[in-house]
Amino acid sequence: MSSTISEDPRWAAPPRPPGRTLDRARIVATALEIADAGGLDAVSMPRLARELGSAPMSLYRHVPGKEALVALILESALGDPPDLTGCPVRLGLEIWATALREVLAEHPWAVRLMAGPRQAGPTECRWAETLLAHVVGAGRPLGTAVEVLHLVHGYVRGAAALAGDRLPTVADLERSGRADELPLLARLLGGAVVRGPGGGEPLFESGLRRVLDAAL
Repeated sequence: MSSTISEDPRWAAPPRPPGRTLDRARIVATALEIADAGGLDAVSMPRLARELGSAPMSLYRHVPGKEALVALILESALGDPPDLTGCPVRLGLEIWATALREVLAEHPWAVRLMAGPRQAGPTECRWAETLLAHVVGAGRPLGTAVEVLHLVHGYVRGAAALAGDRLPTVADLERSGRADELPLLARLLGGAVVRGPGGGEPLFESGLRRVLDAAL
């Protein structure tokens, strides 16, 4: 025989299909999908490696660890802040607040993260800069703009956290035997703090108007 089986092309293993390149963008995108599906607790380097079909240690060439990964997925989730060019000051603040609320509705895990002690990333800073520049550009001093930022940002985070909580129903109150003690809460639990059929949030919108009345 002039050749062995291993040398015969008929018996050669088929070529492996080219794999997708492992890079930071792909790692972050996959981690974001995991967080959106199961929250931040579902994100781990071993889980991420399995999803990517990669060895866990190979991830560390692109991301130093979970803390850095979480910061990167928050940056990705936030995306670009809205363009407020040419908007009156109040309308611009409404657009900014509503855009941030939409981000937190799409990525509920980000609510707790944004309220916690950590260093803000570049994209989050651009959101802050956009609001500050909008208020200062309308003739308000920087100190006032900072107060507005804290007030509006805090309101949006609080509204998102409230909407994400599992609120009791009137039936829950009745089963507890304390419905008569909580008549106003019982009236509220018709869905005012959650998104309505059309996607709007009446309580968020009316609350934002009150916040802006106080801020401006």
